[in-house]
Amino acid sequence: MRKKELSVGWIVSLSILVTTLVLAFSTRAYLAAENIKASPADKADVQIIENKARPSGSEKLILTKEITIGKLEKGGSIFNSLGGAVVTSDGHIIALDSKDKKIKIFDATGQKLKEFGQEGQGPGEWTSPIIIQLISDLEIMISDAGNRKLVYFDLEGKMLREVSYAKKLAMMKIIDAGGQYVGSEMGMESNSIAYTIAKYDAEFNQLFKIETLTMPVPLGGTRINPFNIIYDFCLDNRGNIIYSRLNAYEIKYFTPDGQLFRIVRKEFKPQPLTEKDKEEMLEQMPETPGVNLRELLDFPDTYPAVSTFFVDEKDRLYVRTNEKGKAKDSYLVDIFSPEGKLIYRGEIAGTPILVKNSKLYTIEKDDEDYQYICRYQATWKK
Repeated sequence: MRKKELSVGWIVSLSILVTTLVLAFSTRAYLAAENIKASPADKADVQIIENKARPSGSEKLILTKEITIGKLEKGGSIFNSLGGAVVTSDGHIIALDSKDKKIKIFDATGQKLKEFGQEGQGPGEWTSPIIIQLISDLEIMISDAGNRKLVYFDLEGKMLREVSYAKKLAMMKIIDAGGQYVGSEMGMESNSIAYTIAKYDAEFNQLFKIETLTMPVPLGGTRINPFNIIYDFCLDNRGNIIYSRLNAYEIKYFTPDGQLFRIVRKEFKPQPLTEKDKEEMLEQMPETPGVNLRELLDFPDTYPAVSTFFVDEKDRLYVRTNEKGKAKDSYLVDIFSPEGKLIYRGEIAGTPILVKNSKLYTIEKDDEDYQYICRYQATWKK
């Protein structure tokens, strides 16, 4: 029998499918000295911070819900599938609805002001908008995976410029780092699909690599564990790159020029991945001709250690774990000081996505799985 050959397009489709799966489950008193152990890594200038499972300090995060954004009077949500949201300094919420392929803007009270976005391949148009980033209070960036470009807009919907990365096979996540970019690039290495997390110049030439993750091309009945190639990264307010392979509770800090200077670890209890969980993941995956996901994917018995993370305005790191809370659709979130010390652990509804002006924003679902953006007053107390 002739060996089946896979096209580049099929491989890209598979990669996006797996990435979609991961993203779907992927939202002051410091610890006492005896609960924190700092030790040098192989290089003297790299600090390793080892945290216990729970903080011992007295600091508390008090969350008070203020508004829910997106609820319709007749029921349901204004959002079809949230790809992310950003907030300006005056509290305007700018949301990317990836399924509607629209930008939806709300004032600080949650009232919708406008929406814009045009599907297509022309200037200022997109086919697969997946990421939104706030560049300034007057400018946003949208990453369009379909046309392989970044589109910059003002808040009136006027296109300011475009940046193409069409010379790349695919970019799964991109952050604008002041005219340079931190991103994850998909390519091929031997018989494997490779994801390279790296920093790039303005023309998307690689400046340095952080890590390359690989998964086998599924030929001859090969099955893949989608969690082997999951990762996340963000930038802190000084431009440092914070990166993690999410299957281990280990978060690495790199300087803007790529020097590793800190590794943060934490004890954790692996969370079981049930058959029901797997079915829910598969149901959220879009169908692709020729791809039988049940035969292709080989799920492990436990969730990854980490789901996603971000930093607030004081460079505290918020890590949403896969440990479910007592309330429906809530998860345990660990918060670390800028120095990598665990200072708080608590249950937060949905997926927290950002903190702005002492307000925590989350993406939450109701009993019918409609999505909303919620805002909480976030108060730290000792």
